[in-house]
Amino acid sequence: VGLPPGDIVNYYFSFKAGYVRPLLVGIGAVFCINLLLMAYLFIRSTRRVEKAMKPILEGIHQLSEGKPVSLEEKGELAEINSGLNRAGDYLIKKDNTRAVWIRGISHDIRTPLSVILMYASEIEGTSTLPPATRRQAGIILRQSEKLKNLVSDLNLTTKLEYSIQAIHIQSIDVVELARQVISKILNDGIPEQFEMEFYEKQPGRNIQLSGDNLLLQRMLENLIRNSIVHNPTGCIIGFSVGSHENNCIFIVSDNGHGMSEPQLNALNSNEDISSSQKSDGDTEHGLGLKIARQIVKAHQGKIHFSETKPHGLEVKIALPT
Repeated sequence: VGLPPGDIVNYYFSFKAGYVRPLLVGIGAVFCINLLLMAYLFIRSTRRVEKAMKPILEGIHQLSEGKPVSLEEKGELAEINSGLNRAGDYLIKKDNTRAVWIRGISHDIRTPLSVILMYASEIEGTSTLPPATRRQAGIILRQSEKLKNLVSDLNLTTKLEYSIQAIHIQSIDVVELARQVISKILNDGIPEQFEMEFYEKQPGRNIQLSGDNLLLQRMLENLIRNSIVHNPTGCIIGFSVGSHENNCIFIVSDNGHGMSEPQLNALNSNEDISSSQKSDGDTEHGLGLKIARQIVKAHQGKIHFSETKPHGLEVKIALPT
């Protein structure tokens, strides 16, 4: 091969044949050591990241439950920890502001609403006034009562959501609790197109439950009134109590319009209840069912919504005895 000078350089090495094998072994050893070192550094880095990620995942879980987050802002992922701390502070501040606002509004509305109810009741009961005026006063009275119940529901759901409402645990006779609820609803008066049926699954059996008597009454009342509100043409409302496998079982059912499958899925998957309600021009907020679900959760129970055959709605509640 002929090339210009400087294009090719030849180096000739000579060494003993006994050095070839150690040289090859050494090269292989260095290669293996490098592989092991890379694997060690990779595993070490992964474990450090996993260790840093554990409090972050716990912080995200706490944020999802509305609890405060306080993470150390140092280490591998200090910037993420700092961001989560700021997000937690913002959410807590926002929730506290909303809770304070609702409590303030509830307090401010209570007094003028009581005055409206009092005078509307007096006008409706005055026989010397024209029938049209008395009828209008009755409408004002009923709408004011709706507003009063709405404010009460807002206040209660806020207290339950932020654990402000204290749970007064006491021993409760389940059958007696159910009878008190039915008596209160019947005494308040229900339209004549509705019928109430009460069942004891185990007649004569003493079923005791540890819980808050007032909250449980509110829960059952909301479920029964839900059947009344959503079935204006009338229906038969069934209410049963019993026990099964160390659980107290309440079942409220009706043979009314019922709900569609997407609405039932929304209720059973703990989604926003208001999104599952149909708007018909009347005020529909879904707070009754939300409060019922919050009370069940506060008593470590379970609630399930299903369709009755051929149509209607069944709500089953299981509370540990």
